[in-house]
Amino acid sequence: MPEVKTKRPYQERFLDNFDRAQLRREVEAVRPRRFQGFRKKYATWALGASLAFGGLGVPTMIMQHNDAAKATTIQQNANAANAKPADSLDQELAGDLQAAQSIASQVAGGVAGGLQAATSSPLKAIAAAPQKLAVMSDSVREDFFKKEVPFGSIIYQEAKKNNLRPELVAAVVQAESKFRPAARSGSGAIGLMQLVPKTGRWMGARDLTNPAQNISAGAKYLRYLHDRFDGNETKVIAAYNAGEGNVLRFNGVPPFHETRDYVSKVKNFEEDFHSRISNRVADAGSASNATQDASATNAVPDGGAQAR
Repeated sequence: MPEVKTKRPYQERFLDNFDRAQLRREVEAVRPRRFQGFRKKYATWALGASLAFGGLGVPTMIMQHNDAAKATTIQQNANAANAKPADSLDQELAGDLQAAQSIASQVAGGVAGGLQAATSSPLKAIAAAPQKLAVMSDSVREDFFKKEVPFGSIIYQEAKKNNLRPELVAAVVQAESKFRPAARSGSGAIGLMQLVPKTGRWMGARDLTNPAQNISAGAKYLRYLHDRFDGNETKVIAAYNAGEGNVLRFNGVPPFHETRDYVSKVKNFEEDFHSRISNRVADAGSASNATQDASATNAVPDGGAQAR
């Protein structure tokens, strides 16, 4: 299609009130109207019909209507040409702004997700640490009593059944009989936990020389005293030696030399068991950490290779 050569650009001439008729002719020359031949035929038919049915009035109105339509079309095209740069610019700016907001949201989401992922794992590990430590402590404690304490398996099981600390039950056994099942006292106390037959029968034991029955009855009696004195362990230990009546009478450890020594001895034994178990737990924790560090060290080369 040949390009129209003009002295000034189309838009500038239009803004300077360039002659519309000449402008229309130039536009028509550059962009031939579609179906122009059909329109000419249509106009010819309409002219012939109007002449046949009533003169030239109708053809004149048709011509005026066509001119008005052409002028309106040209005006709309010109307005669209003027408005297009601004609208296009606004749309492009709006698209850029939306793209920028989307990128910012994705970056913010990624940073937040990364921070959450980075902080959630340590926080979860810290929150789970007490539970893991408790499980490890119970496991190490049970293993300690099985391997290091005479009749330790029975002591541990009976202590757990009666919701007592195994260290307390073991300390009482050590203070009463030094872990000798056949021990007897001058007052008639029998077995590992030195129970008199009346107390043994009360707690369900029939043979106090049997280590399992003796420890079971002694643990039950400690539980009874524990409930009787609201969990005050000092009173519990004193009552096991001097009787609950004397503890109630003196509202605490009776002023008996034997009972005071007994309470001190049991507490020392209990502390010794606790210290040994704590050392075992610490050693187990160190071994576990060393294993985890070794696993992490072995995994580093693969991760480094992937990173590179």
